[in-house]
Amino acid sequence: MLSRVRSAIRRARSAPLVGGVIGRIDRFWWARTILRADVVDMPFVVAQAGRRITRRAAVRRYVRDGFREGFSLNPLACERTISRQLSDSDRVPALYAYLVNDRQRLEVSPAWSAPDYAERHPEVATDSGGPLGHAWRSAQRQGRVRLGRGDSAHDIPWSAVRVAAAAAAAQTVLGPESHDEPEGVPAFTFVCEVAADERDPDEALALAAEVISRSPSSAQIHLDRPSTDVLTQAYLLHLAYPDLHVSLGEPVVEDAELATDIVVVRGPHAVISPAAVIRLAHAAADGPAAPLWVAPDGTIASAGVIGWRGARHHLLAHHPVEDAVELGAAIQVPEIAGSTYSRRRGDDIRSGGTTLLDIAVEAPREPPREGSTPLRDTDVEAVLGAAGWVVAPDRDTPTRPMVMRAAGGSRPLRWAIKTAAPAGRAGQAWGDTHFAGALARALRSAGMEAVVDAIEATHRPTTSLDDVNLVLRGPVRIRPPRTGTSVLWIISHPDEITAAELADFDLVFAASRSWAQSASERFGREVQPLLQCTDTTRFRPRGTPRGDDIVFVGTARGIPRPSVVGPLEAGIPVKVFGPDWTGYIPGSAIAATNVPNEELPRLYESAAVVLNDHWPAMRAAGFISNRPYDVVAAGGRVISDSVEDIEAEFGGAVRTYDSVPELIELLSGDIDLLFPDDAELKSVAEVVRSAHSFDSRADTLIQAVERLISRPALPSTGSR
Repeated sequence: MLSRVRSAIRRARSAPLVGGVIGRIDRFWWARTILRADVVDMPFVVAQAGRRITRRAAVRRYVRDGFREGFSLNPLACERTISRQLSDSDRVPALYAYLVNDRQRLEVSPAWSAPDYAERHPEVATDSGGPLGHAWRSAQRQGRVRLGRGDSAHDIPWSAVRVAAAAAAAQTVLGPESHDEPEGVPAFTFVCEVAADERDPDEALALAAEVISRSPSSAQIHLDRPSTDVLTQAYLLHLAYPDLHVSLGEPVVEDAELATDIVVVRGPHAVISPAAVIRLAHAAADGPAAPLWVAPDGTIASAGVIGWRGARHHLLAHHPVEDAVELGAAIQVPEIAGSTYSRRRGDDIRSGGTTLLDIAVEAPREPPREGSTPLRDTDVEAVLGAAGWVVAPDRDTPTRPMVMRAAGGSRPLRWAIKTAAPAGRAGQAWGDTHFAGALARALRSAGMEAVVDAIEATHRPTTSLDDVNLVLRGPVRIRPPRTGTSVLWIISHPDEITAAELADFDLVFAASRSWAQSASERFGREVQPLLQCTDTTRFRPRGTPRGDDIVFVGTARGIPRPSVVGPLEAGIPVKVFGPDWTGYIPGSAIAATNVPNEELPRLYESAAVVLNDHWPAMRAAGFISNRPYDVVAAGGRVISDSVEDIEAEFGGAVRTYDSVPELIELLSGDIDLLFPDDAELKSVAEVVRSAHSFDSRADTLIQAVERLISRPALPSTGSR
């Protein structure tokens, strides 16, 4: 019922007349909530407005469009930092969303830690403004505020924050009088360039702070036309870390301005870890160095600039990242590529250097730099020989080099696993990403080559290198490239499958025995059963003591999932790990918005029970999700909605329910009585690990493909 109401409201917001009325009601409610919380810093607001303005007028400006334009109501809050942690962030002002959510868990700024503040001050639980409001009011009373994070955090005069906020509002450079000069000479200078249109500029600021707190370095943050709230956070970091300096406009990295012999530059839009930055600093001792440059689609943008037929080209452009790994940890190139790099004082980044292939930076593609002198042709095959490749003119663009297989000799099949998951960090939250990675490892263990493509890279220009295109069918249809053998493995959304989709593939598998049989009859072609599985290299019993927690891991999917909401409404404590639950369940039930994949085995084994449910279409078609395989393989116990064969498949380690009242009844009793003893559970785990491993599934796929390609060729039907 609640989900239908939410859907109706969302649709109404898009209607021309009704949407306008609802929008005005929304803005009224947002403003009312913010005013009642008492978190509006009027001197900061007046500085941005450039004139006297009332508190109500400031809040009205913020909730209309100001929150999208960088207009800020409090110098301790950063719009992007808050909104990135919450759903509906494209529509709702972050400050309002913060006030109506689980405020004690949310970060509000790259310059200080609100959750740490909440731990030190339990009284914030009853403060209308949460840790943000409490810290802000306390700073005004006491004249000091704690900036920075962890061991490097320290108290800063509130008057210095006022100066920084005023400078940010006026878009002027903060003067040096607000901090002491740093002592000692840092090992390297970190230059962090932040473009005007960066999606997450606050993360670039946090990167600079993390680098400077973890190493003996100084940092320069160059901001191009920043919004007021971003510039404010940069100046707060400047106060917290005196060795971190802020400038406005286009960056100019002059050797004369460096306090060190080594500089590391983070280019605009770049996503890179602090550890990678420090690694670059060490590598610069031997000359210019750059990380492997990965494009937004997850493929390589460049492994360095090479010369070929008188022009500059990006080495391994559009290849999967796995291809660079085959070349080793580092390669020497005529020029390093990209705007993220390190060098010594006086080094010319065009004069040759090292690409570190075992660390990466994500950034948009760009053409090779224009050189003042032609770059001599590179012996590319000497660089690529370790991977068994040669270079030839591209068929479509003869002036561009194309990497090809070396002729002669036997070689394993190369598998390209295609997923519906997006590239980059967003894809790391998808189970499909980890499923594909585990399958690729299993294929390699069986002697195959394997790469993984995010959905944006499905038809990358280098697909001609691949022998087998294996599509993991998730929430969207993926058309395979026309080269090589095509294999479809349907692991979800069986209700969307059509005969036309199956016609794109040479082999089809489905994670349901009954659906595979019925689909074979319905579509008039063979669909083979291939159930989901588990990664036995990670999911195994480790002897972790079992606790009392009832655990659920997963996203809300935009609905109040009954397996979570039902027990919570009945007063049964459920610890929820996953994003987008705000508004569906109490904040106290959200243990974390995500769980690192490497921590899942311990969580599963230590839980009293792990709850699981399925999309209605998967349940009806007999598709068992992969979570029960992982949980049981790790020695855990599962209560799931009923799916055909699920209890028989897991030998008592999985109990099922057909309704929410039945689920509540199961959870209300002694959970231990629902399951076998630990010795039997360990035995069941071994059976699952043996019969349902990725290694087993990889063997099945390899045998099927090898049988297919060994058959005599049939006349083409023209269906692909």
